[in-house]
Amino acid sequence: MKKMKTNSKFLILSLFLVLFSTISLQAQRKNRVIQKADQAFDAEMYFEASELYKKGYNKTKNKSIKAEILFKQAECYRYSSKFKNAANFYKKSIKAKYDNSNPIAIYWYAEMLMTNGKYEKSLEQFKKYSKKVPTDIKAQKGLKSCQFAIDWIADPTRYVIGKMNAFCSKNNDFSPAFGNRDYTKIYLVSSRKGSSNDKIDERTGEFFTDIWSSSLNKKGEWSKPKSELAPINTDNHEGTLCLNQNGTTMFFTTCQSENKKELGCEISISQLKGKLWGSLNKLEVKVDSNTTIGHPTISSDEKHVIFSADMDGGLGGKDLWMVTKVARGQWSEPANLGIAVNTPGDEMFPFLHNDGSLYFASDGHVGMGGLDIYKSELDDNGIYVSAINLKYPINSSADDFGMIVERKSERGYFSSNRKNWTGEDGVENRSNGSDNIYQFELPVLVITLQGVITDTKTGAIVSGANVKLVGDDNSSVEVTTDNTGSYYFDLTPLASYEIIVSRENYLNNKVTETTVGIEKNTDLVKDINIDPIKKEIIMPRIEYDFTKWNLRPQSILDLDLLVITLNENPNITIELKSHTDFRGTDQQNLILSQKRADACIQYLISKGIPSDRLVSSGKGESEPYKLTEQDSKREVKGGFLTKKVFKEGDEMSVSYIDKLKNKFKETAHQLNRRTSFKVLSENYIPTEIKEIEEK
Repeated sequence: MKKMKTNSKFLILSLFLVLFSTISLQAQRKNRVIQKADQAFDAEMYFEASELYKKGYNKTKNKSIKAEILFKQAECYRYSSKFKNAANFYKKSIKAKYDNSNPIAIYWYAEMLMTNGKYEKSLEQFKKYSKKVPTDIKAQKGLKSCQFAIDWIADPTRYVIGKMNAFCSKNNDFSPAFGNRDYTKIYLVSSRKGSSNDKIDERTGEFFTDIWSSSLNKKGEWSKPKSELAPINTDNHEGTLCLNQNGTTMFFTTCQSENKKELGCEISISQLKGKLWGSLNKLEVKVDSNTTIGHPTISSDEKHVIFSADMDGGLGGKDLWMVTKVARGQWSEPANLGIAVNTPGDEMFPFLHNDGSLYFASDGHVGMGGLDIYKSELDDNGIYVSAINLKYPINSSADDFGMIVERKSERGYFSSNRKNWTGEDGVENRSNGSDNIYQFELPVLVITLQGVITDTKTGAIVSGANVKLVGDDNSSVEVTTDNTGSYYFDLTPLASYEIIVSRENYLNNKVTETTVGIEKNTDLVKDINIDPIKKEIIMPRIEYDFTKWNLRPQSILDLDLLVITLNENPNITIELKSHTDFRGTDQQNLILSQKRADACIQYLISKGIPSDRLVSSGKGESEPYKLTEQDSKREVKGGFLTKKVFKEGDEMSVSYIDKLKNKFKETAHQLNRRTSFKVLSENYIPTEIKEIEEK
């Protein structure tokens, strides 16, 4: 919103503002009070204009003039950040048919409803405006913003916020700045009583803004803010500021005015000399005489300054620009930060973090209402890419801006004129609706992993199992399951893990887990089964053409899994057995099954498994298959096994198969045609190691 942040906090911005133009009625149709109100409005003296409009409204009977007064009254409230009053008067102006000639009244009514947190009603008004002005993209942005805001409030981020009462007064207090490396001094901007100019600014109805400071004592208590002396503070507005890392150089916004007329804003620089600030120098930026600049932030190496300005060549409104130091006191021509950051709206209150990332406020990106805080990071080419909304609770339906962040932690301060906020205890608190300073912190993300180790065959809990967690950051930790079979680990965000389970008389099992993409405290649960070594394990996908022993492509899948098992359990040897159905002679089936087992063994050897770990055994038709409980979930050719026909304990013998209906006999034959493996020993020692030990 171009004028939402007016003189008190945007003192520094007052000259950034572009006067709103309305269809002006002929002067002779307005009484003298209304004409004076219009003059005050055009001079951005919204407090005075508002009072005059109230008087003038009752002095005219002209309905079109009354409708215009209601709209301008709403504008005064909007520019003075009195959003509830603004919404009421926009609504009145619409009721008075002002929107028939100026549908923008509907748009601003929708914006004020959103700023007051009434998202559902705001959606209705944005839709209404979109129908009247379908070409205006602001309506679509508003619709998206309302929906995102509803979603973000329902699913807040982990940020914890709290109002800094030590920094706040009944007036506007905003734009905090770090005063030294250890964050024990904070500067801020305030319109509280006690400023260097004790007069009231007729544009805002508040004192002129000054720069104040507060220090942290050894008890961890912040001192009462005190106003900085001249030359920092003057009779005019001083505003948004930043300091270098050592707190010895201050860049701040100064705005000059004369005869109630603003003359422009610029960035001043002062050096700390002992305990006092020295004379002011101007940040020499090559801009035309009509351009005003403010809201400086300086890089940690003091080579770059980013600021907000309404200069030509931008995307509209106030954009963020950067200058680079070329010599002492000399700076390059301003460079626009580009479309990832800037919009046709206003971008202001930038803050450069030590890592190069940029925090700033904008009303041009999709947000929750008013100004929202965004973060942008540099790509490999040194260009700022993507503006990431920090969402709720950092952002709200009101104006949120002026964020500063410590070097090595997700902690700092920001400004907001929200009326409600929820603290770490979950209790909702009320604020006075003025600009206040809030502290924020992103707590450590807590992610845990736990589960139970069980026997695959019996489902029994396995105690004494070793569970090893190996991270892609080379971390490694192990635990042993107790009599509950349980394990527990604390995980690190943005990491991937392997969980390896081993125990005597069981095959090792390895599973994976990741915390990538997890943004909230999460308790992960992963129960793991391990196979007893004496269990014969069937590989159902190993199939052959009739009377053939060549491996089919799908057979390779099971054998590759067996390769993984052998590599994860390097001390076992196995017997790989192949079985046939009853068709063919005993001798033919023995020979065929042996060739099939040998084909499997050769494939395993080709994958690097030593031959002395493998034994092939062709069993022919001598060991008919016996159904187990797990077979009820087993898929065979033509579908799953049906319990009505095949029951646990049934043995696929010749006599059993002969009793089956013809449509089930092929399934029984398929169950008999199988390949399986069984562990023979757990003490295999590779030949090369054995030779070394013998020497």
